[in-house]
Amino acid sequence: MGLFGRKDKDETASADDGGREAIAAFWDWWSASGKAEAAELFAGRGDQERFDAFGEALGSRVRAIADLAVATGPGHDAKHCLVLTAGGDPDLRDVAARWLAAAPPVDEDFEYADHRQAHPDPTSLTLRFDGGELDLASTTVVAVPEPPRVHVQVAHPQFAALPEEDCGQVTFLFLDAVLGERVVEERIGEIAWAAEHAAGATPVTLLELPGIVAAAS
Repeated sequence: MGLFGRKDKDETASADDGGREAIAAFWDWWSASGKAEAAELFAGRGDQERFDAFGEALGSRVRAIADLAVATGPGHDAKHCLVLTAGGDPDLRDVAARWLAAAPPVDEDFEYADHRQAHPDPTSLTLRFDGGELDLASTTVVAVPEPPRVHVQVAHPQFAALPEEDCGQVTFLFLDAVLGERVVEERIGEIAWAAEHAAGATPVTLLELPGIVAAAS
């Protein structure tokens, strides 16, 4: 799930340029003011209007590069991680990789990635929606290894209260959180979701999935 919508066609960097000029412009902006503003906002300093203005500034610069999705979260070697990802579109992986290759060094505040990273503490993740909360720790999975891939059905009781599309989005967010987007793309096969597993199934917690995937390599 990206933070920003898709762009109009004339906003996209030309194929010949490969987004290189827009990538350079992005990092110039980030170094000049974007990073400092992001660090302030992610530290909880700033109102909604300021956050919205930053989102517009960030989104316009990403759209100038390509139709990449933006994600942010805690870093492993820094406080925060900024991610621009192709979102599973193979045609966009090269430009996302070029964006990452041009990134500044990791510092105390930010690290960068071209795939969503596994969350350092996925047990803490909770999504709020109208009518309740949905926590990753209570999510279960039936995993069917077919090496080198693992087919999965993800379930949470609160899926019964969500539209089908939202259940799918939550499923992919939670899979990315426990495995990282690259592992999901390369090692997870068929993906399904449900409010509960079928009778006779032997589910485990979603937190156990990384070990199952590792064993199926």
